[in-house]
Amino acid sequence: MIEPALRVMEVERFATRDGPGIRTTVFLKGCPLHCPWCANPESQRPEPQLLWFEGRCTACGACVSACSRGARAITSGEKPLMDRALCAVCGACVHACGQNALRLCGEERTPSDLLAEVVRDKDYYEASGGGVTISGGEPFAQALGLGAFLDLCKSVGLSTAVETCGAFSAEAWDTCPTKPDLFLFDVKHADEARLRAVTGGDLPLIRQNLARAVASGAKVVARVPVIPGFNHDETSMRGIFQLVGSCGVGQVDLLPYHTLGKNKYAALGLQYAMGDGPMLHERDLLPWQQIARDMGFTASTGG
Repeated sequence: MIEPALRVMEVERFATRDGPGIRTTVFLKGCPLHCPWCANPESQRPEPQLLWFEGRCTACGACVSACSRGARAITSGEKPLMDRALCAVCGACVHACGQNALRLCGEERTPSDLLAEVVRDKDYYEASGGGVTISGGEPFAQALGLGAFLDLCKSVGLSTAVETCGAFSAEAWDTCPTKPDLFLFDVKHADEARLRAVTGGDLPLIRQNLARAVASGAKVVARVPVIPGFNHDETSMRGIFQLVGSCGVGQVDLLPYHTLGKNKYAALGLQYAMGDGPMLHERDLLPWQQIARDMGFTASTGG
């Protein structure tokens, strides 16, 4: 039987903020939303992408010589130019670069191949109460492969979690009959128009999928990215808490806005839409945490 392939962005071992205990997080590529604060912009598009970290480049010209399509060009003493329209994303320049200034993001892997990698740390998972988290991107955008990977993880006794934005179809839900032990369910706003305008999210669909996750019997934690100018205010926070409570969720985790992925936008040739505003810290979220607790939730900050 041919296994469904998964488009993988990265596999991160010894992760500690993607669920309880020590975990391995498998990041998949492809997401239907376009959140302007996304810390992993390379996860949004499903196809492989080339990242160029210009600050690491020494203008050696090795990438120019390696590129057969003329996508890289250099003038003496200057860093090479990059024509993404000509780039075939073949990875030849990545292998030629000795400075790690280039990275190819996105490869197809089978669930069995991924299992062989993540199961190596099973002893750490068991000792810490951890496991495997599938994140993204949106994992349910690859529902067939997701289901196969969850099946394999459960067959060897690995605890599983899925981090989702909730923007997926009923067909995707049904295509993945095996559900994780834990849903880390991102909830960004309770105002339908605001959510759609900024992220492209469909609030009724997300609410429906949140209720489905709760009904599945898995543990569900609502994760709320707190973003200045978007939902970092009492009205927005109360609306989010009311929404997740109406779906039967009792635990909320507030995540402070950060800019740690900002350099990736430039590496992809993109503009960072959030500007130069400061990051938030966990102390900035304490008022929202207290409101959540006053409303009857178990509330934490920081992931």
